[in-house]
Amino acid sequence: MCRWNAGSELIIDGELRYTGARLAYEAACVAESLQRAGIMTGDRVAFLGANSARYFAAFFGAHLAGATTCNIHPRETPAFLGLTLRRLNARAIVCDADQLEKISAVRHALPDGLFVLSLGDATPALADLSFDDAVENGSGRIEDIAAVISPDDLAVVILSSGSTGTPKGILHSQSNFVRWMRATPALFGHVERGTRFLVIVGTSFAAWPFSAVSIIYAGGTLILMREFNPEAFCAIVERERVTMAGPVPTMIRMLEPSITSRYDLSSFRMMLCAGEPPSPSDIERILSWADTDIRCLYLASESAPGAATLWQLRDQTELRKPVCAGRPVPGADVRIVDPDGTIRDVLPAGQSGEIVLRGPTISLGYLDSPELTAQRFVDGWWRSGDLGHLDTDGFLYVEGRTDNTINTGGIKVQGEEVELCLLAHPGVLQAAVIGVPDPKWGKRIDAFVAIGRGVGVDDLFAHCRAQLAAFKVPKNITVLDKLPVGATGKLDRMSLRKEYGQ
Repeated sequence: MCRWNAGSELIIDGELRYTGARLAYEAACVAESLQRAGIMTGDRVAFLGANSARYFAAFFGAHLAGATTCNIHPRETPAFLGLTLRRLNARAIVCDADQLEKISAVRHALPDGLFVLSLGDATPALADLSFDDAVENGSGRIEDIAAVISPDDLAVVILSSGSTGTPKGILHSQSNFVRWMRATPALFGHVERGTRFLVIVGTSFAAWPFSAVSIIYAGGTLILMREFNPEAFCAIVERERVTMAGPVPTMIRMLEPSITSRYDLSSFRMMLCAGEPPSPSDIERILSWADTDIRCLYLASESAPGAATLWQLRDQTELRKPVCAGRPVPGADVRIVDPDGTIRDVLPAGQSGEIVLRGPTISLGYLDSPELTAQRFVDGWWRSGDLGHLDTDGFLYVEGRTDNTINTGGIKVQGEEVELCLLAHPGVLQAAVIGVPDPKWGKRIDAFVAIGRGVGVDDLFAHCRAQLAAFKVPKNITVLDKLPVGATGKLDRMSLRKEYGQ
């Protein structure tokens, strides 16, 4: 797409404006540098850095060279970095300049020959080459790149968040990579050259290639935001006339009217929500900014956009369907099965079970984990580990994780159900629920909330008693200034379990 949008701005990175021509040129120069360093088709190249135009150019350059890429979270520890590079058998790493010391700390424990490309201006002592030197010494001609790539070759390794243990490496082929970009319009709505997408998500998360790379593929423009800040978010939307963004509900709740009322956010045409469902008050807040569509997406690193489900705002206005995960996109399929049974033990509408997905972009499996791959990928279906049910119209409702079930007094309760109840209270800004060991109940239900002024814990208990069965009402509600969140703004329940779960 860079060739056909040579004169158009494809990436806006602060004051930098990357046209398709510049992006293609710099990507080709990086590809040449990698090939001169001995990187061949199928070799693995790790990435470690924040959103930047250079990061995108280098990412595309690695793919031009035929490499398999894996993006690592820039805040990871040196120990994690070393372990991951060894797991990947990485031949090269592309990184921000401020990550070089971290790489240097583990380089001695890695196989010889790791090529380090710094995204900085000049080549420092800890790197083999800088981005500037790669561009200066390259021809920039894509036709000179001699990589031979097969549809079945491995293209991307996506690391899971690792909140429950060692992150899984999720494998996608070259053909999958192309199919998920082609599937994006069904998930995101009308994506075209006029689309202006605000990139909030970090580079290491699956949403980054699923969204940002797909927008570039469609000829749209990416506006990069390195770190979410409500004031900066609004200023960028107004200045760049952003048409699409994907903030998680936690971010939406941080965009308070006292901030948003001072900016023009009317350019929005599409708001994407994934990871957690928006509350009715979240939707009301978004609609106060612009007459925009709102979509709730259900997908995962293993499923990618071509095996996903989708709820649209019109499903609520026209079909009276409350916020949910929606129905499968074209080419995808979903079923609910017995969590303890096989893929064929399908449950009827209305009955809760494990959500399984099928579609053209299902992952190849997990890195160096044949047993887990065989358990989770069965006859073209992927067992998600999520719990939910389908209604009689085929709409999917996600109820929680099989590993977030709280067995309290012999009765199983999904923590997410209690969270949604709390979030329905207009004074609750954030809510998380965990199970805490208890001598009487086995596990008791403890809730943690961030609340607005004028709201008391007694109000929340009364709200829960009115909405939930008695055994689902939290035993304790703890008020915090704010709840811990991960890099994408999603609730970090693992942190709460570590601090309060004893």
